[in-house]
Amino acid sequence: MLAGVYSGSILTIENKCNQTVWPVIYSWESQLSTTGFTLKRGEARALQAPSSWYGLISGRTLCSNDSTGNFSCATGDCESSKIECPGSYSWSKVTYVYFRIDYGGINSYFISLEYGYNLPVMVVPSQSSSTCFSSGCMVDLNKTCPDNLKIFNGATPIACSSACRGFATPENCCTQYFKSKQNCKPTLYTQNFERACPFAYSYPYNDNNSTFTCTNSTNYVITFCPSSVPNINSYAFFFFFSAGGLAALTVIIIIVVIVVVVRAKNTRRKSDSTDENIEAAVMLRRYSYENVKKMTNSFSHVLGKGGFGTVYKGKLPDTSGREIALKILNESSKGNGEDFINELASMSRASHVNIVSLFGFCYEGSKRAIIYEFMPNGSLDKFISENMSARMDWKTLYNIAVGVARGLEYLHNSCVSKIVHFDIKPQNILMDGNLCPKISDFGLAKLCKNNESIISLLDARGTIGYIAPEVFSKNFGGASPKSDVFSYGMVVLEMIGARNRKRAETSRSNKSSMNFPDWIYEDLERKETNRLVGDHIIEEEEEKIVKKMALVGLWCIQTIPSDRPPMRKVVEMLEGSLEALQVPPKPLLDSHLVTAWKTIEDIEDTSSLSTQSLLERKNISTGQDTLTVSKEAV
Repeated sequence: MLAGVYSGSILTIENKCNQTVWPVIYSWESQLSTTGFTLKRGEARALQAPSSWYGLISGRTLCSNDSTGNFSCATGDCESSKIECPGSYSWSKVTYVYFRIDYGGINSYFISLEYGYNLPVMVVPSQSSSTCFSSGCMVDLNKTCPDNLKIFNGATPIACSSACRGFATPENCCTQYFKSKQNCKPTLYTQNFERACPFAYSYPYNDNNSTFTCTNSTNYVITFCPSSVPNINSYAFFFFFSAGGLAALTVIIIIVVIVVVVRAKNTRRKSDSTDENIEAAVMLRRYSYENVKKMTNSFSHVLGKGGFGTVYKGKLPDTSGREIALKILNESSKGNGEDFINELASMSRASHVNIVSLFGFCYEGSKRAIIYEFMPNGSLDKFISENMSARMDWKTLYNIAVGVARGLEYLHNSCVSKIVHFDIKPQNILMDGNLCPKISDFGLAKLCKNNESIISLLDARGTIGYIAPEVFSKNFGGASPKSDVFSYGMVVLEMIGARNRKRAETSRSNKSSMNFPDWIYEDLERKETNRLVGDHIIEEEEEKIVKKMALVGLWCIQTIPSDRPPMRKVVEMLEGSLEALQVPPKPLLDSHLVTAWKTIEDIEDTSSLSTQSLLERKNISTGQDTLTVSKEAV
């Protein structure tokens, strides 16, 4: 874990469908840790694919157990009667993704529709080149599938068979005298797939534009039902599958191309550079401002206000009617749109049970909005305030700490692009109906390459009390994912009451005591863990939880970044035994840190900020000070 050295690639499989998907993993060479599992809507799972792995990934839908306990699925069933799919594999009429990992020094992948289609799929590599870029079949082919190839669940089409699997004729399967590229041409049926998904493999003698090759250090995100799934009008395919359809289709294609070119020119005239940046960085559904008004019932239900803007409650305009939180950015907070693009780009790449899901955005002139999933229990800060902390049991607090750690570990290591949040605090940790924590508010986040360890920042960023020393002063090193580790440690200490208000107010004149509390070490040495929680009476098991969280928090807030554990190690420490944890060394403070904290205190006490070197922000949900400070200021 500490070395961080491994071979192979990380495959993150995420489900953005409106239904549960049961992924299947089948291996011809090497093995993954699982052959099948469950992904509920919005969930993701990262798998380590070893070097020389060769296999496929597909998704099953509409699965259930019968009265005898046998597991089966309407599409993609692997006939194992279980969620896992061990043993031999029977080909299904579904969308497949093939991978070869570290084969001859490179990786390769392709999306296959040779057997059929059931779900839209997209593959996003962590690195890009002329031969390695995002691809997929993102069209809902179930709607345009010929009736004689549709697979139904009642009256609803749920999959589309290939012509070979549906008819088993030599012409459609390229068998017998068709065994050559020259003789086996794409039929009207295979062109259904070929034209809708030109970068997918559709029939045995398909062209060579469907295989993508990447470096062997590339990681991948495989998304079922990516956010933007275009619709294809069925009338085009009526021509496509009828007599004389090719001629009519040619006319349609010409007209479509002309329309697209004209619209592209008009769009370029109207859009500014920020708009172009958004389109390049984000693959999410884009809503009009009129849709935003309808979603929020004309902005009738306010969830919170702040310097960035106002958050409203609403519902998605689709049949699901799912509740959402919709953030409207203030005119004064928009600037050049950098924070807006940051948040969209970061969250659109992140899909994890401990990351707030992003459903879409609005960018229409001066009107900008971000649409999230609604979190009914609000933010973590209300659960760890002086009035609320005694009402939440310690096991729940511990599970919240573990969940946040897993979310950060995903952002730092498993996301398609490494993301450093730079503003971890209780107000940015939201709680769903089951008190599952989800990291939110990526306005200050930084995207970086997976092999980057040090991040270049033009200005300091974060919230007073949670900012890592190196973020506001380069004397402590460079900003990195370890900066989030520091902020996380401060949150954990606050969760157990180690930074309660009375202690902080008493020691306000001594910054070292407030932020690196010597008294925590003294209590741990005297085995007086109960003092950490404000003298509340706790049980033995609860005391172990508090002590573990205290030790992990202290390791995370070490002054020098290299002394802090990475988030993978933090998760391991939290989930491991208390006996394996040692009391960390007391952080060594020097004049640079004291000066920097005094500077932050001066900023906090300043009532009027007129210089361009300092930009004050307010958190939407609470109004807590969040600062972006020029390094020249410190």
